[in-house]
Amino acid sequence: MNLALPQALPAGALLLLGAACTATLPRPGGVPDVYDAEEVPAALEAGRSALESGETWAAVAILHAVQAAPGLEGGVRAEARSLLAEAVSRRIDDLAASPDGAEQLEVLAELELPRDLAVRASLAAARAWLEEGERLECHETLVAMDVRYPLHARRAEAGELHFQAGISLAEDPGTYALIFSYSSDGITVLEAFIERYPGHPRGPRAYEALVQAYEEDRLFDLAIRRAQGLVLEYPGTLEGVWAQARIPHLRLASLGTPEYDRSLMLQARGELAEWLRTYPGHALEEQVRIDLADALQRLADSDLSIARFYREVESQAGFEFHARRALETARDAGNSEQVEEAEALLAEAIEAAP
Repeated sequence: MNLALPQALPAGALLLLGAACTATLPRPGGVPDVYDAEEVPAALEAGRSALESGETWAAVAILHAVQAAPGLEGGVRAEARSLLAEAVSRRIDDLAASPDGAEQLEVLAELELPRDLAVRASLAAARAWLEEGERLECHETLVAMDVRYPLHARRAEAGELHFQAGISLAEDPGTYALIFSYSSDGITVLEAFIERYPGHPRGPRAYEALVQAYEEDRLFDLAIRRAQGLVLEYPGTLEGVWAQARIPHLRLASLGTPEYDRSLMLQARGELAEWLRTYPGHALEEQVRIDLADALQRLADSDLSIARFYREVESQAGFEFHARRALETARDAGNSEQVEEAEALLAEAIEAAP
């Protein structure tokens, strides 16, 4: 039996092992992936000794190989699991204080451990990635953890880390690999956040950031959808009230030829008027009134255009009806130039009446 006891390791060996750790569990020389049954007693004692002397990485490697040994008696297996859990717990504490412990923590999280301990290792890895500025790695670690342990008890903490990674990316104006933007990655991460953590306290801000990002990219349908989700999931919040005002604004912004799409303009006008009735004196009132005036002016322009069409086809009833309605809407909008235009057109329609 070639068993590497912790005492036999040269000084600094565990640091080298930690530095070399990428995707697999590094092991001191002579420690196999799994011990044979006859090697277990000595290996178990070696693992305990490593743990007592503070050589946590060696203890994890040895005890992990012990736990994997075939044919262990129940008591021995339970002792190995208990010692391994303690070794992993101490190792997490050691790595959490390390400036570059994220990869090693990822390895720990992938071991066959009790759920609470694996989740703790994953969260520590995600936090370490975030502190190192590796925000996508933080996101990927959390997604993998949630897939593996969807009902874990530390969802609030995981959600906070996920949000921090996403909002940091979304607000980052930089690029990488010449063509990729961090802000686009932020959209991906925040979308995952709102899907995986409904009701999280950070949800309103995440939704708000998504609405703003989609609006900036002129993806108005997506922006409206996320604003509606914000209103439904977080009603009454500051962000929810903002979203209620933003939805009609986005409807108006999405119109390519507003004079021909009255349905969206009418819908926006109704939503804006309802918002003003619901939140009188709100800080956003001035902007909402500007949007309402915009909607009314667009509706008046629509009627003016339709009135001119009926004048060309010599439909007197349509000509006068739309000219009159344009005047009423223009007066509501308070646009004097538009009012004058509508008055002149209505006068022409009345004069042309039989």
